[in-house]
Parts: sequence; C-alpha cells; structure tokens
Amino acid sequence: MPSTDCSPKDSTKNEPVAPERPVTLRGIGVSDGIAIGPLLPVGRRERQVVEKELLPEEIEPEIVRFRQAVDATRRELQRVRDHTAQALGEKEARIFDAHLMIVGDDFLIEEVIARISARRRNAEIVFLEAVGRYMDAFKNVEDAYLRERQTDLHDVVDRVVDNLLGISDVDLSSLPGPCILAAHDFSASQTAGMDRHNVLAFATCLGSRTSHTTIMARAFEIPAVVGIPGLMDQLRAGDTVIVDGTRGLVILRPEPATLRRYEALIEERKEWFRKVEQELSLPAQTRDGFRVQLAANVELPEEIDAVRSTYGVGVGLFRTEYLFINRATLPSEEDQFEAYRKTAEEVFPQSVIIRSLDIGGDKFFSDIAVPQELNPFLGMRAVRFCLSQPEVFRCQLRAILRASAFGKVRVMFPMIATQEELAQTLALLKQAMQELDERGEPYNSHLDIGIMIEVPSAALIAHRLAPYVDFFSIGTNDLVQYALAADRSNPDTAYLYQPGHPSILRLIREVLEAAWAHGKWVSMCGEMAGDPLLTPLVLGLGIHELSMSPVALGPIKTLVRRLNMYEVEALAAEALRQGTAREVTELCRDLLRRTAPELLVAENSAPAGATCTENRCA
Repeated sequence: MPSTDCSPKDSTKNEPVAPERPVTLRGIGVSDGIAIGPLLPVGRRERQVVEKELLPEEIEPEIVRFRQAVDATRRELQRVRDHTAQALGEKEARIFDAHLMIVGDDFLIEEVIARISARRRNAEIVFLEAVGRYMDAFKNVEDAYLRERQTDLHDVVDRVVDNLLGISDVDLSSLPGPCILAAHDFSASQTAGMDRHNVLAFATCLGSRTSHTTIMARAFEIPAVVGIPGLMDQLRAGDTVIVDGTRGLVILRPEPATLRRYEALIEERKEWFRKVEQELSLPAQTRDGFRVQLAANVELPEEIDAVRSTYGVGVGLFRTEYLFINRATLPSEEDQFEAYRKTAEEVFPQSVIIRSLDIGGDKFFSDIAVPQELNPFLGMRAVRFCLSQPEVFRCQLRAILRASAFGKVRVMFPMIATQEELAQTLALLKQAMQELDERGEPYNSHLDIGIMIEVPSAALIAHRLAPYVDFFSIGTNDLVQYALAADRSNPDTAYLYQPGHPSILRLIREVLEAAWAHGKWVSMCGEMAGDPLLTPLVLGLGIHELSMSPVALGPIKTLVRRLNMYEVEALAAEALRQGTAREVTELCRDLLRRTAPELLVAENSAPAGATCTENRCA
C-alpha cells in the first residue's frame, strides 16, 4: 500500500528517479479547472494468490470464509453508496447499484461454493476462475460504456479477493494534506471516497469522458485529466504538478515561469468567478441590449432545484438515459412519468426539453438482446434503437406526454439522420397520443416537437426536416465527431475534434438558414454552447438559445453581458471566410482577450521548455 505522505522524499539509489526537466503530458480533460500541488502516485497493490488444496474437513470453513468476504464487500459497497448519496445525491449513488448487483448475484455465489466443494480448492482461486468468464466477455469490446462495466467488475473482484486475503484498501479518504493524485486508474468507489478537502486534482492512464470516475470528478468539481498512456512511468512522489483539466494537460516539475503563469491564472479565475456570482441575478443581455436565452443541461430531477434557484433558467436538455442504465429492468411508464412530471413542475414557468432515449441497447441490464457491434457509435443507438424497440419507445413517449399536462414540456429526438426516420418517429408519437386518448389521460397535444441536429446528413437536409418539427437543437458533441470522423475520447484522434472547424460552421449555418426559411427556432445544447472561447462565435452565427452544463451558466452569462452583437456577428462573418480551425480559434481568442481575458486558460501550446510525450502537445 502506497504512502499517503504528500511531502517530497529523498530518493535513494534503489528508487527509479524521473528526470528533473519539465514534462508536459496531454490527455483528455474531463473535469474543468486548474490545480497545483505535490504529487501522490497511487500504485496497484500486489496480491499473492496461491492455490491450496483443501482437506475434506476444511471445505465447510472455506465456504464460510468466502461468504464472510462477500458479505464484507457488500457492506463496504453499501457504505460507499450511502456516503455518495449523502454527499452528491441519489443520481451519483446509483453508480454503485451495479457493483452491489454483482456481489448480490446468487447464481455466481452458489457456483463458487459448489466449485469449492467439487474441486477442493481455496476460495480465492475458485472465485477468480468463476469470474474469469465474465472478464473474458469484456475483452476487445469497443463500446465505451461496456468498457466501464469491466472497470466496475474489476473493482468488485478486487474487493472480494482483498477481503479473502485480509488486505486493506488504499485509504484515500483521509490524506495528511493537499495532494494531486495519479494512478493507472481509479475505481468509482475510490473516487467516491476521496478526501474532497485534500484532493486537489487527479490524473490517470486510463479513462474516458463517460467513465464513472469522470462523472464523480465533475460532481465533486475536482480538475481531472484521464487517458494518459505511460503516465505512471514519468512520476515521482512529492514532485510539483500542474493539472489543467480544461486543456487536458498535466505538467510535471514545471519551470518557475510556468508555475507563476498558472498561479496568476488561478487568481484571475477566482476573481472572475467572484464577479460571476455577483451577476447571477442579472439578465443574459449584451451591452447593446440583445437578450440571449440560457438553459441548463440536466440528467435527473434532483438537479432542478439548484438550476432554478441559483440561475433562474429552464432546461434545454433533459437527458433520460440515467433512468435506464445501472438497473436490472427497464423503468416503467409510471417511473418515467414521475421523473418527468417532477421536472416539469419544478422548472415551471420555464420550459423543459426532454430528449428521448439516447443510448444503445447493449447498455441495458435487461432482457433486451442486441447483437454486439463492431462500431457502436455508428450502430443501433438513440432513435435507431428506439425505432427497433417500439414498445419501449412508446412507453417513454406516453410518460413524456403525460408530464406535459403539468408544465411547459417539449420533446426532442436525437440522432435523426433521414426524413424516413423522422416520419417513423412522429408516427410512434401519434400512436402514443392515441393510446393516452383511449385511456383518458390528459396531455398537451400541441407540445413543441424538435430534433437534434448531430448527424451531418440531417444538417444537409434541414430544409426537408424543418416543416415537420417546431425547433432544431444542434448537438455539437456528435456533429463534430461525425463530420470530422474523430472520436474525441481517443487521445490519438482528439486533436481532430475541432468545433471551430470551418466545415462545422458551414453545417451550422446551413441548419440556421433552413430553420429561418420555415419560421422555426434553433438552440444549441452541445459543449460548444458553454465554451467561452466559442460562445461569441455561436451567437454571431445566429443561435441565441444556448443550453449548457449548469456550472457554465454563470460564466457564460457574464461573458454575454460584456459582448456587443455587432462584434460577434462580425466575428462569425470573418470566421466563415477562414480555411482552418486554428484560424477560427485565433479570431475567437482575440475577441475573448478584449472582452473577458479571465476566461482564457492556458494556451494550446505546451509551456516553453517542456518536453512533450507521444501523446502530442499541439
């Protein structure tokens, strides 16, 4: 078990010592913010699992020992879940329901017990053999969500084996002082139990934007960078480290000039956020009087209270996926209706846009069987999956429609790629309405209907789609990925994820012109909407309704209040004449330097004198 002393240690000739020169590593920035502090590497524990043949009289005590280890693991996980629910809320705590399901799997437990008796081998060996087939099922799976389920399984297996061996877990819940943690990976339970007062930031070799560890980091507002191959080979305990979660940079042993620059940057950001807090009650209005509509992206009703009371805005994107995942069965219509109704009532008189299920069938812990796909991002996900499961889809649509009787509800469909898909979707919506009519259930038959523009084909035929909907919402996260054929969660191709690329701007402009021609309104709910560098460009292109993560609402409102519409429209016109994303980004940076320099974090290039790894410093 590694030491939790965060102070530098004198190296000995037996310890590998990292070079003294600065090193800048580039990964995936998954939780915004900047932190500076001493490094604490957290290594994997070494386990010595030795096979042992049991005597007949040892079999029953071994079974008892195994049951005790499983019970201890269940209690540990329940404590982690309870702690997470208290600290972050029920939404984040549900992450551990999947962990508890594994240790509550009677079939697996009875199988291990039967094998202990039949093979007369110790519980550690038999348990690892039994779960081996589950581990094998996750090998070579490309889907990001399923890869994270492998991490969950490893976490539970490690806990059971540790309890059998009497090994204590690494205790990150009580650190002696502020530290920046680095590890090959953190399990969700480790992240949930971190000492929030002393963990300044963390960095890992593995991870993605969809991992549970990442979700927890954002919930705790801990800066984090993940997906840094070879990270652990570069580290030495106690070294000063900068973690820039906004740019996805980890700077080891920074030079004094770099350190001073980041320290000044942190102070500037603190001052900026103090100003943001003072302006929360003011309207999102430009200096020349143009009103911008801001809204929040949320996942569960539990988030609504803070959005409404702190920011006073509506919900521009209510993600429904977390009602479906991490559970053994699909949510009932009543379960969904209660969640949607609560949201609609709490946000009223503001509106809520509820997005239908945007998930692949392979992510359900249920009886729905969907073949494994070679490329899930281009496969049966979102509306494609829903159209293939009309009963599941109509159940959700009925719940959304019923909720529309309790507030200002709009419905939105993701990943529409063709006019035929939209027609099928609208037909199922009409059928759901007819089913409610037959049941005598009230609903708003005139609720606004929209689609997300996140597939290039939809952007290019927006003029064909516009007559059938009330609004478009541009989902830039996927639109950029699909248009540039670049997976932003892949460190090797993340440099191609360029929201400011001229092709993206032209696609957005195409959508806007189609909507305007048919008298329809357009919003944006992708990360581009809440990126201070790109928000002025988005406004200048003609999108004046922006939905974003709640933590971005304050800074973006303050930024809007410093802009003039003629400035951002001139910026957009000039950006559309550029040929590269770098040129567009520099135009945006120039405007931000003049209007809100506090929001300009570290430049894209590595600090002077730093050495970049194979992860690229661009």
